[in-house]
Amino acid sequence: MNNRLNIPLRANAAPTEIDIREPALRTWIEALPLMDYAHSCEQVTNALHHINCHQVDVKARIKAVTLLSDRVDKLYKIVPRSFDSDSLPLSEKQLKSKQRPQQLLAECAISHKIIISDLIADKKLLARHKQALFFSIVKALHYMSLELIERFLVYRTPEEGTWQDIHKLYAISEQMSVLDIAISGSAAQGEASTSINELYKKILLLSLADLSRLMMGEAESVYKQLAEWSRLTSLSRSDDTFREGVIVDLGIDAPASHIFSEKPLKFHDGRIFDISRLLAHMDEQIEVLAEEGQKGCNMLSVRARQAMYIRLRRTWGARGERETVREPIKTPMKLISGLHDCHRALSDDAPFNPEYDELHIDHDLNKLETGSLDDLSLVPEDENPWEREEMESRAASNIKGNRVSQFDDSTKSDAWEKIYSNRLAEIGRQERASAPLTVTDCIQVDTSPGGMAIVCDSGQVDASLAVGNVVAIAVNDADGRWEAGIVRWLVMLPNNDIRCGVQVLSDQAVTIATKGLKGVGENGEYFRSIMIPAEGDCRASVIVPAAVYSNNTVLSVVVGSELKYLALKTLLNNSASYNQFSFEEVAKPALGMKLKTKLDRDHRAF
Repeated sequence: MNNRLNIPLRANAAPTEIDIREPALRTWIEALPLMDYAHSCEQVTNALHHINCHQVDVKARIKAVTLLSDRVDKLYKIVPRSFDSDSLPLSEKQLKSKQRPQQLLAECAISHKIIISDLIADKKLLARHKQALFFSIVKALHYMSLELIERFLVYRTPEEGTWQDIHKLYAISEQMSVLDIAISGSAAQGEASTSINELYKKILLLSLADLSRLMMGEAESVYKQLAEWSRLTSLSRSDDTFREGVIVDLGIDAPASHIFSEKPLKFHDGRIFDISRLLAHMDEQIEVLAEEGQKGCNMLSVRARQAMYIRLRRTWGARGERETVREPIKTPMKLISGLHDCHRALSDDAPFNPEYDELHIDHDLNKLETGSLDDLSLVPEDENPWEREEMESRAASNIKGNRVSQFDDSTKSDAWEKIYSNRLAEIGRQERASAPLTVTDCIQVDTSPGGMAIVCDSGQVDASLAVGNVVAIAVNDADGRWEAGIVRWLVMLPNNDIRCGVQVLSDQAVTIATKGLKGVGENGEYFRSIMIPAEGDCRASVIVPAAVYSNNTVLSVVVGSELKYLALKTLLNNSASYNQFSFEEVAKPALGMKLKTKLDRDHRAF
């Protein structure tokens, strides 16, 4: 096998911009201000790049790169993290911030690949520096895996030649019989794997995962668990009988992939990647999380982890062919992102004050109905005046848009707006709620039954695209007819434009207002939500803000001029911004005022 790595051509001259002698370089590194991450990151990146492009004695290069690697490790620990809140496309400032760690890690990996290349090219040098070779292979794989994560966090694909170099480093380790040597000392800094073999398997799992379908920031969460998961996998050489399974070909620039063939296949240097134990483990974890979710334990975090595991399980498991063909197309489209704004678009921005609607639809809503003794309820015969006054007060305040999850707002804070706070905050919310809708121009580039791919220009930073976002889409000349959909995957193109896949849910979506009456989310406020009618084999469902309700919650639902009651049944889909439940319509539940609630009201009266 050819062990030639992808490294830059080097000038014949020695470095001129930095003194790489150990005392001078150590002084230069220690003078870098860690508190100024951006400056230090750029300085170290430039120094590595300069050294990588010039001739340096191998021994001197090993010492210099070892010192700089230590500083890279420290800098990477303080990389600013805001991936959970940065939707796409990125602004120029955001993009530059995301590229800093990518460039730093890439240059440091190249530094170690140059050392590896120089050592294996000279047997005499290699005999004297075997430990340095091992160290550089570990560090090169480590930095390349971290660079992959940084790229995946902003939905970028790897650079050309990345997988080829990773495979070559594994092959070199195999030839040198160092695959299973325990990583220790400085070589293990920042890396939880126990050997090059385990580190390589971590990277293979990354290559198998469809990271374009992960939510913002999930790639980093996945990477932190790969050390444990990689131990449930194994690698073995393929033979001429291989026809089905996960394969990695060390001779080509491609990630691990699922192979299904009627005839045996041959590879340049194939390895079978057995992940069957891992798949069984994932199935067990998904079941455990499902049970925790049913118990209501840490509802939002459990749901998010379960959904992530399900997506990973699908891509790590047997991947079938696409069921439907995507046809290329080029159609100007308009898009609105976020549950709150989609509700406004689908309702033609109609006034949203369901308290008035509820009072108008059901004059007897505030009459408390008889409850059981187990509920410790007080059931007066006459209408409770405070209940009527509270409903009328809420309706009179015209709290348009105030029951909206902040996951859909530009602040991206994990909270829900409250009705009664202070007057200035209330005015601010009113202004945001009535602001013009942000409509993004984009191009539909292909279509298939139930979905489409669209491309959004990198300059439209207000588009707020993210995997798991609810969107409303329409053809530009469609006279405002919007379809409801969900962003299923994202990819940042080389020119920084965003290509994403949208699953179309319905062109007949109905805007509704939902309020919890019983179960998780009871006694809350009305939220903007969307009802998806039944179509074909798909059940009717409702899309509601994330973490507000759960299975078996009973909702009061204002639908146009009707008041309905729905019991949420199965969680069909979820993300950081929405939950989608199937439901069944039920009779109006009997509601009694709990004794504690009545006592609290009495205390406030005094």
